[in-house]
Amino acid sequence: MELYSDTVDQEEEETSEAPEAPHENEKQRICCKCSGFQQNQRARGLATIGAARGSLLGANIFISTSLLYLASEEAGCIDENDMAIDCDNKVYGFQPSSLITNIAVISGILAAIANPIIGAVVDHTDYRHSVGLYSCIAIVAIQVIQIYTVSSTWFPMAILQAFAAFLYQIVITITFAYLPEIAFEVGEKAVQNISPKLTMVQFGTQGLLMVTVIVISLGVSADDVLTAQISQGINVIFVIVSFGYGWLKFLPKVEAKRVLPEGRSLWTAGFTQLFHTARHINTHYKRSIRWFFVALCFAEAGASAFAVCSITFMNQVLKMSGTESGIVFFIVLVFVVPGAKLSEFVVTRTNYNTCWRLNMAYFSVTTVVGVWIMKDESDKFKAYILAIFWGIALGWFYATQSGFFAVLVPQEQATEMAGIFNFSSRIIAWLPPLVFSALNEAGIALTYGVMHLVVYFVIAIGFLSLMQSWEKVLAESHGLDDSSKSAEGNTEEENDAASVGDFERQEVISP
Repeated sequence: MELYSDTVDQEEEETSEAPEAPHENEKQRICCKCSGFQQNQRARGLATIGAARGSLLGANIFISTSLLYLASEEAGCIDENDMAIDCDNKVYGFQPSSLITNIAVISGILAAIANPIIGAVVDHTDYRHSVGLYSCIAIVAIQVIQIYTVSSTWFPMAILQAFAAFLYQIVITITFAYLPEIAFEVGEKAVQNISPKLTMVQFGTQGLLMVTVIVISLGVSADDVLTAQISQGINVIFVIVSFGYGWLKFLPKVEAKRVLPEGRSLWTAGFTQLFHTARHINTHYKRSIRWFFVALCFAEAGASAFAVCSITFMNQVLKMSGTESGIVFFIVLVFVVPGAKLSEFVVTRTNYNTCWRLNMAYFSVTTVVGVWIMKDESDKFKAYILAIFWGIALGWFYATQSGFFAVLVPQEQATEMAGIFNFSSRIIAWLPPLVFSALNEAGIALTYGVMHLVVYFVIAIGFLSLMQSWEKVLAESHGLDDSSKSAEGNTEEENDAASVGDFERQEVISP
């Protein structure tokens, strides 16, 4: 793909030679809007890589269930019917039921620490494309190796799973750094049309992989281990093709956005930028944007931990197989769409602040009631019904969160705020899985481990309630005085934090 500036020069040259050229170009633009991703190579690259991410998310459900089974088997917590039983035996110092949440803790801490560093690499070096490409190559290699997840290899595979989850977060940061450039090339309105398509591609691929694996596993009566191997095999094909096309065909190499200031280290530049941006928000947006980002830390922590904790709950309490858990999450995926529509309905009758608080109240009630009424294996059918309500909750949650951010943040500071959004979403994402594992190791029922996620929603609701009325919130966040302060009143470091490419936003929905 030619650079944007080259395209503009070419159009101007054609215009000077042939008066009809503008009319033809306009027809081409109209045609482009009706197909693909505005014929934009970067957008196509994000779509193909999004397809790989969807495949990875789907496969993660099956490999997690397999690892839980194999850990329980080594600990002697499997009965003669190959079902997990309650026991106090430990493996590598932990109960088998803590394995998946421990993996989430490790990957979450690594991602939170690395996020500002990766942001600095995106902003200050020419290695954005290389870091993204080689991170994806490493992810593919791990997926290939994990096909051989069996009794003798499950522990090193679990370590690889934590590392893969960490690399996954790096890929998100790197790829979404291309979004501002897409907006520059096709315009803000076109990006609003492209973004939902990116989400649809990711969900579509995730659903396709899950359905394929479920059908095959049911057809051959596969156990959890074989189901995961089937899933990994299919997943490998998806990710090789998608990552390959995304990085080698569509996404271009990008030069550094700006030079690293003299005397500043690449390892600390990202943290410095975050500090100055946070200080600016705390000074100029005390009753609006500040409380949104504080609430986001807790809300995202609770929502992102839901899938991790529920996989363990369904496997250990309801004795659900990997295939059965896959069906539950497929139902969740299907009902994410109605949940997003519900968000739109509520917002039009209230506002984003009220809508998000209502959503987290609903999410809390469905979580508490759901795990409370599911006591043992005889209640597993209830999980399929509750998946409908959980899917609605997640779709409503992420659609509202995304819209809230888009409406609240001043357009001229969108990139700066996107960095804080990305960091806030990850800063304590490791905490709920850690608490879940701690409760489990203390002998407290997994029911309460899942229920404790409500605490994060309640805290988030509390911070959102500190905001002013909606009219005053919008007035403060978009006031001319505040905008001018951002442009004129900052130090050099604060203005540095606002430049394009500091940090980029993660995907809108990740159930």
